[in-house]
Amino acid sequence: MPTPAQISPRVASALARHPGRPLVIAGPTGAGKTTLLRALAAKADRAPVWCPAVDLAGSVVDAIRGGRYPALRASLAADPRPLVVEHLEDLRGKPRTRAELRSLLKSASEHRSVLLTLTRARRDRDVRRWLRGWAEVVSLD
Repeated sequence: MPTPAQISPRVASALARHPGRPLVIAGPTGAGKTTLLRALAAKADRAPVWCPAVDLAGSVVDAIRGGRYPALRASLAADPRPLVVEHLEDLRGKPRTRAELRSLLKSASEHRSVLLTLTRARRDRDVRRWLRGWAEVVSLD
């Protein structure tokens, strides 16, 4: 398994190529995705906000249903701390929820760093299609 120090240049390169886009760290279980993000967070000026993808998606759905989506979107844009969302794979099979989350994360990434993790198998085409075009993916495979 590569160390965070070995992977960090790839992550920095991905961020430099596409500033203002969410960055996805993808790889199999145990590849070091969270370890890498913790190492990057330790170097950051501000402590990041950590959130499982299903929790954030649930907040989005609740905000839409309760008429609070614009407020949620504004609060995510106003918070300068990096946002770390883990386990995108848990949103597999939820296309409407993913569409709303994609919109929210794209918007948030214009104002703050958005880092995501994806525990994936090589056959997970559905999630990779969803990420195409709006997020930069760094694979730890």
